[in-house]
Formats: sequence, C-alpha cells, structure tokens
Amino acid sequence: MLNSLAISIFLLAFFASITFNGFFRNVAKRNNILIDIPDKSRHFHFRPTPLTGGLGIFFGIIVTGLLLTGLTDAKYSIDLRTGFLGNTSLNDGSINKSFEVDNESYNLSLKQDENSKSIFVQIDKSGLDSNNIPPTINIIPIDKNKFKVILPSGVEKFYLSEGGEIIEVGLNNDLIIETFIPQNNDSEKINLNNFSISLYICALLIMIFMIFDDYYGIKASYRLTFQSLVVLLMIIMTNEYLVNLGNLFGFGDINLGVLSIPITIFCVVGLMNAFNMIDGLNGICASLALIPLIFVTYFGNFSYGLLVPIGAMLGFLAYNLGYLGKKRRVFLGDSGSNMLGFAVAFVCVEYSQNLNHSSYINPVTTLWLVAIPLVDCITVLISRILKGVMPFKPGRDHLHHKLLNLGIKPKKILIIFILLSLFMSVIGYSFEKLYPSQEYISFYAFLMISTIYYLIITKGFKYNV
Repeated sequence: MLNSLAISIFLLAFFASITFNGFFRNVAKRNNILIDIPDKSRHFHFRPTPLTGGLGIFFGIIVTGLLLTGLTDAKYSIDLRTGFLGNTSLNDGSINKSFEVDNESYNLSLKQDENSKSIFVQIDKSGLDSNNIPPTINIIPIDKNKFKVILPSGVEKFYLSEGGEIIEVGLNNDLIIETFIPQNNDSEKINLNNFSISLYICALLIMIFMIFDDYYGIKASYRLTFQSLVVLLMIIMTNEYLVNLGNLFGFGDINLGVLSIPITIFCVVGLMNAFNMIDGLNGICASLALIPLIFVTYFGNFSYGLLVPIGAMLGFLAYNLGYLGKKRRVFLGDSGSNMLGFAVAFVCVEYSQNLNHSSYINPVTTLWLVAIPLVDCITVLISRILKGVMPFKPGRDHLHHKLLNLGIKPKKILIIFILLSLFMSVIGYSFEKLYPSQEYISFYAFLMISTIYYLIITKGFKYNV
C-alpha cells in the first residue's frame, strides 16, 4: 500500500534522520568523541569516523513521531488501557478495533468465549456520554459466513459477510434487509500503545549504556548482564514474550511455560549480539535490520508505524554508504547495532506471539527474517568454541571477513548480504503461505540451510581467528 500518507511519513523520517545524523556527526567531530579510528585488522575505513549513527536513527524516529500529526495526515490509534507493568496477557483473546460506518466512528472491544465460540463486542461510539456504559452485543457463528447477532435489547438479527460487505438478511437468507461496508480505521493509523512506548524507553537505555561501551569499552560480561536486564525490563513493562514456538517438530505446539521469560531473554540478547557482530562493513547491519521490518510492513496488513524506523534507517544509510559524501560517513557503533537488534527482536516477538495481530506470522518465519545475522553469529560462536577461542573475542571469522579475503569489494559484499537476506525472507514467507499449519516443514528446511551455511563457512574457507 503506497499512498500520499505513506510517502509523507517515510520522507519525514528519512530527512529527520539525515538531519540528526549530520548534527551528531558534527558534534562528535568537533569534540573528538565517539570516533572510530581505522586500523589494519578489523577497522577497514580510511579516516576517523563518528560512531553516532544509532543516535541519529533514534532521535530521527522520536522527532518524526512528534511532527507527524502537524505535517502529515497521520492519525494515532492510542491504546494504553493495559498500562505499564500490567498483567494483561499477550494472548488473552481480546481485540480492540476502530471502525467507521455511515460517517460515524466506533471503538470496538471484542472478546471470544472459547467454549461457545461466540464473540462479545462492546461498542463505544465517539461522542457517547462518558457516564453511559457502552452497549455489548453477542455474535454467534452459524455458518462459514453467516452470524446471529443478539443486540443489547435481546433482539436477534442475522448477517452475511461477503466480499467485505455486511448484509443483514432474514432467518433463511430469503430477504436482504440492509447492506453496508465497514471501514477499518485502524489500518490508516499509527498504533501508539505501551509496547511501542516501552520499546522506545528501552532503546534509549540501550543507547546510553552502549555509548559508554563505544567510548570506554565495557567487558563482555557487563554487556551481557545489561542486555539481559533491559530485555527483562521490556518484558515486565509490556508482558510480551515468547509463549508458543509453534509446531516446530511435527509433534504439536511447543508451549514454553515457565521457561518463556528465560528463553525470551536468551533469544533477544542473542539477536542483539548477532547484529552487533555482523556490523563489520558499511551498510550490512542496518540493511539486515531493514529487511525484516519491510517484510512485516508490506506482506501483512500495511503498517504505517513501521515506516518511521524504515525511513530513519535509510537516512542513516545515506551517510553510512557515502551518498552524502565519503568524508561525511557515520557508523552505527555498538549503541546503534544493539538498538537495532533489540528492536527487530521484539518486533518479531510481537508479530509472532500475538494471535490477534492483523499481520500475525508463524514464529518459525521470524527465523528466516533474521537468518543471516543469526546463523552467522551461531556459526562463529560454535567454531570458536571448538577451536578453544573465547566466543566474544574480536576476530576475522565472519562471512564478510572471508569474502574480503577472497578479494571481493565491500560494496559487492553488501549486495551479497542483502540478496541472501531477501532470499531467506522470501523462502520463509513462502513456507508460511504454502504450509501455514505445518511449521515443522519450514523449521526443518531452516535447519538444513543453516547446516549447509555452517559447513561452507567452516570447511570451505581458510581463516585465522
């Protein structure tokens, strides 16, 4: 879905990011802080470069959010009813939607009864007296597209749903009483809820801590402890975490139970470090973070909100790849790469665990979206452990290092990474569409490709850690 509003949001985020990347770059240069110095081992650039890309992206996103309502037609869908530190489960079965019928706006709160399969809908009409209790109706499925609706007064009506139209009919479908088309207003709004606000708060904490890592260098054990704590904070604030991994092995869904939170912390921290470790050449980390966001934005229900980080990250890439001048490059630094890894990880959690999400995807599909940084990280860690080398010791054993050793230019390596990530994402979504209830097919295919990747990297290249 590409319309004037989407273009406006994207361009606003893009230019806001360019502005802030330029600002923080100049501050770093002027004060000689957060500067990455080139060397002959791992820092391949030719001149000292500011590590302020993460700051530029973050503040570009925040300022874009503040300016959207004034400079564009964007509207917010605000839902903070669960509050922070709430105990509402991610999969509690409730849905909140906004609709417009006959130029009247309605907020609907839907709750399904698992026993009767009926749906209770509380209707809050805009402008309704706050002292009045919103009416509730009961929707009972009769056939595939036919429903009985019990109104608050007890009157029963029957409706058909066909091609986006709702048709009021008689008991035996022999009389068409009224036809109308409800318009889902949520599809044209930016969702602002405790998840998105918590994500920005935790991202800010990551930025602050990791800036000190960029400046002073912090021990790996301290970094891992902080990463685990900030992930735990995000879980506490939103109550969103990995609950169900799906039918990965063909024996039924894997419900994590008491292991849900520990496994979520492990996975998110792992992905944060995966994005940090793959950030070795211009454009790779940001591009591999962009691709999952683009896929969940365009291949489900279109998400206006995700256009903001997409535009901000492309604004950073304009500096990072030298399109605004090779002497004006900017790097992500540990602060930026960790922030992107954290954001991508929790977007994957949100889209794969919330069954009521309009763009829900199977948990296994998220593996395909982050396959390159994830598999490369696991491959490097396993190979280092088998060689008796510290897992988090800096080295030249990542895929981009091996391609450099073959004489491939950095820009071509970036293209290779982007194509590989797109290829893996397309495979993941293809399995999702072809086998939506057979996740194990997708998972076994992922394991097979990951094993092939590991063998090629560890056996097909000669390297020294």
